[in-house]
Amino acid sequence: KNLFMTFVLAIFLGLIISIGGIIIPGMLNMTIAKISINENQKQALNFALGAVVVVFIQSFAGTYFAKFLDAHPAFSEGLKKIGTFIFIGLTVAFFIMGLNAKKKKEVEVNIEAKRNRFFYGMALSAFNMFAIPWYAFTTLMMSSKDLFSYDMLSILLFSLSAAAGTYFVFYLYAKFFKLIEHKLNFIVKNINFFIAFLTGIVAISSLYKMYFAS
Repeated sequence: KNLFMTFVLAIFLGLIISIGGIIIPGMLNMTIAKISINENQKQALNFALGAVVVVFIQSFAGTYFAKFLDAHPAFSEGLKKIGTFIFIGLTVAFFIMGLNAKKKKEVEVNIEAKRNRFFYGMALSAFNMFAIPWYAFTTLMMSSKDLFSYDMLSILLFSLSAAAGTYFVFYLYAKFFKLIEHKLNFIVKNINFFIAFLTGIVAISSLYKMYFAS
């Protein structure tokens, strides 16, 4: 695999992984949509830019942490076991959240008034605790398939691409939210069950590899 393909893969994976991680309706997406409707698209995209700055830092930190794990297999194996039980906990948590969401009549997103939207985006994005583990886990998985290399330029390209992919999704929410607003309530109320299903599959697969795979 030549250097050109290594860097192209880093950019491609950054786009795909970031889009996959942010495309489902969440606090950031819904806040951008609400700002776009209640104020204007410019303010929504200012918020998105602030959020994306933090996403770049999070993706870089997550990938660099994955580089450390990749270089220390024994430490990585221990974390995999811990991660398995974390996924079990997440499955239960998302299932309960899904049940609670079903009881609510509509999705509510509170927006702080009279704040600089760029820094507000940075602040809310910083509270996304899943971002760093998401990028660490996905790049480790890609590295195990020989699709990602942990050289500094690849990590930088991946992080920039992840930021670009995230901004693309945010732009779609700011621009086209009104077209799907009537369907979004159903999506948000059921998305927790879908996430619980995915984390459940990961947990079961990990348990099988730990205790039954030869």
